[in-house]
Amino acid sequence: MDKPESDPLSAPCSRRRLMRLAARLGGAVALGRAGLAAATTAPPRETGLSFEGLLKREPGFQPRRPAPMPYASLPGFLSARQIAQAYSAYRRAFADLIEAERRLASAARDAAHAAQYAALRARQMRAANAVLLHEFFFRNLAPEPVAPSPYVMANLHEHMGSFASWREDFAACARVAGAWAVLAYDPYDDRWHNTPLGADDAGGWTGANPLVVIAVAAETWSLDYPDRDRWTAAAIEHIDWNAVAARYHAVDRQ
Repeated sequence: MDKPESDPLSAPCSRRRLMRLAARLGGAVALGRAGLAAATTAPPRETGLSFEGLLKREPGFQPRRPAPMPYASLPGFLSARQIAQAYSAYRRAFADLIEAERRLASAARDAAHAAQYAALRARQMRAANAVLLHEFFFRNLAPEPVAPSPYVMANLHEHMGSFASWREDFAACARVAGAWAVLAYDPYDDRWHNTPLGADDAGGWTGANPLVVIAVAAETWSLDYPDRDRWTAAAIEHIDWNAVAARYHAVDRQ
């Protein structure tokens, strides 16, 4: 005679068996809820990081707000007119980012709208990169030359060689860059790298953290300087190495 199949709900249960049963039931309920949520919830939340949020030790999803310009002018380096022009470019990128994220919140994500969705994502990334790089750029400018600290110099020598060799290579990157010259730290290979970036590929070295950012698009310097090389030389002399030290300290693996 066949033995009747046991009923896990009526058979005597040990504490361990009850826990396993509860886990199964809980998993089934969770899967059901997840399936329902996937069908009914809004797109992932993406907006809301404040300027240099990570480096300010602030949690994510602060309301997005534009960074104020630290200086109205930098006499002998950047005029008020030139700074205003550069800051206007930043505010245009900021407005473009807000608009891209507003549209993404209700954008169709099905195959029929793939081209429109791709264009929105490209717009979002391009604007987000421009916003962040402008913020890094504005905040690593100094009114007067700042000597690098021993902490910065020790790391620069380790990663890049002499200060002179770093400066020569950074200037070469600035000369050929589409929009930005960046000294970045890659935590994966634990090295510093000079990188020339364009306006559309400004995500740069994947996973790397910007330490020095210099804008080289003409709108940043053309009112005050006759050519990009002279602008780059002046900008290097006005890097706020204290800001660079704080940025590296925030991401250094050591």
